[in-house]
Amino acid sequence: MANNISGALSAEQLDLLTKLTSSLNKEQQVWVSGYLAGFTAVNGGLIPLSQESNVTETTQNTLTILYGTRTGNGEGLAKKAKRLAEEQGLTVALKSMETYRIRDLQTEKNLLVIVSTHGEGVPPFSAQELHTFIHGKRAPKLEGVNFGVLALGDSSYFQFCKTGIDFDLQLEKLGGKRLAPILTCDLDFEQPAEAWIKSTLQSFGELLSAVPKTSSTVNQKPVSSLTDTEKVKYSKKNPFKAPVFEKVTLHGKPSERQTIHLELATDDQGLTYEPGDSAGIIPLNPPELINEVLKITALNGQEELEINGTKTTLYDALRRNFEISKITTDVVKRYVDFAPNSKLQKLVENPEKFKEYLYGRDIVDLFQDFPAKVTSEELSKLLRPIQPRSYSISSSPLACPGELHLTVSVVNYENSGRSKRGACSNFLSEVGIENEPVPIFIESNPNFRLPKNEETPIVMIGAGTGIAPYRAFVQHRELSEKRGKSWLFFGNRNFETEFLYQTEWQNFLKSGALTKMSVAFSRDGAKKEYVQHRLIENSAELFKWLEEGAHFYICGDMNNMAGDVQKALVKIVEKEGALNTESAQEYINNLQREKRLQLDVY
Repeated sequence: MANNISGALSAEQLDLLTKLTSSLNKEQQVWVSGYLAGFTAVNGGLIPLSQESNVTETTQNTLTILYGTRTGNGEGLAKKAKRLAEEQGLTVALKSMETYRIRDLQTEKNLLVIVSTHGEGVPPFSAQELHTFIHGKRAPKLEGVNFGVLALGDSSYFQFCKTGIDFDLQLEKLGGKRLAPILTCDLDFEQPAEAWIKSTLQSFGELLSAVPKTSSTVNQKPVSSLTDTEKVKYSKKNPFKAPVFEKVTLHGKPSERQTIHLELATDDQGLTYEPGDSAGIIPLNPPELINEVLKITALNGQEELEINGTKTTLYDALRRNFEISKITTDVVKRYVDFAPNSKLQKLVENPEKFKEYLYGRDIVDLFQDFPAKVTSEELSKLLRPIQPRSYSISSSPLACPGELHLTVSVVNYENSGRSKRGACSNFLSEVGIENEPVPIFIESNPNFRLPKNEETPIVMIGAGTGIAPYRAFVQHRELSEKRGKSWLFFGNRNFETEFLYQTEWQNFLKSGALTKMSVAFSRDGAKKEYVQHRLIENSAELFKWLEEGAHFYICGDMNNMAGDVQKALVKIVEKEGALNTESAQEYINNLQREKRLQLDVY
């Protein structure tokens, strides 16, 4: 036996084990071998004998904070909840749904869930497995489990906070006891979320104080509060005012569309980012639209009102504080409550027609289609606060120190007989070096990162402005001492007018920072071809890259492009790996679990 395990144990450990085994009778040997086999299966390692009787008691005394997130907001709240709970003297286990062992759910006794909803009712990938498990046949009974759910979402979607609501209802259905009513948070989640966390932790604290504490929890020390230096200096509520360095139009003259390259000055210690991060931009609404709002409501723009404790004029409030370039479900529902209208009520009650109506319409359309008299104060209560727009950063901080670059598609269209303009894209297209600076903050995206090993191959897939983060990736890798091979798939409409950063990509190919580039321009041929077609054409080589450990990235439209690309990847794995569709899909799912397939979709 010693020869077989001498490589796994130190000499001292081997000597102790030999002395122990030689001193045991047959009955004791059977017991010890059973003990080792059983507890090796728990957490992949041993639980000391002295702890065996404390396992159940420890779960009774522990609050598990379980989070599922895509952008990191949920993780941030979970960490804050952990800190606050430990300051109350609670024993806390912080766990991500992404790495959570779903079978552990049946051992939980006190569960605080923080989970976001991605898009129209879809769980973030990190929460999908657990979400499926609790709704499946193998879901355990959860009698005796105390829980509370904090749901994050965006009320502009019909399925607002659906993932969180699903968890809340299903945990109760499985027998859990709801210790606090679910909180559904909109985009401005910070204050209500913090208040809910403090209240819910108090309920858990009262419950846990009644449970006898084990020796492992008696000496729990509170964790001190975060210091100011650990907090983010710039945020949505306190954006950095970035001056404009340069602005360039990327499309050729014949193009009907416009995409701009914007370079902002960010030479400040409080505004740092990594390739893959996004920039939150707080726009100003266009004067033309503000004047239309004032005209349709017959209100005076110079009338004073108070917004968040600050006095301002109605015009400035419409310029800086309120969302007026689009209408969302929450705004229309408030409007129909304020000014009941049977036709609008029927529209709201029909999801498909309601969704169709909302698309491309703004607040002027709403007043025009369903007129109502309103005061400045009433209007301010109907509108939702203006929300930041998120843009993938198209520069590397190593290649462009003190700068941040954006790639922005300018939105202009006709709808309902009126010209419409995207609030933020037009704000950025019109801002100049001499204008007021751009309000900006960093939105960290830990789920869209270059591999830690710089020699790992990468495959980057994007269409239109989805190319932005890859410019940052390749800039960053160009400065690496040892860089792995890289392959860029890019799609747009026309080669001559919409090949974004064409000269730069050619230079990257020459320098070796970019190994390969495959392009698809959908309007140049008789048949429309997109990036997914280029993937299929290169299936054998792509699968070889996958098998070599390459990381794959997808950036672009969530509803069309991203879905089509993922389907193409499944087909590639199915064909080249000689797998059935189900196994190929599981192969792709494993890539996401291993963070070798990362998405930045919108």
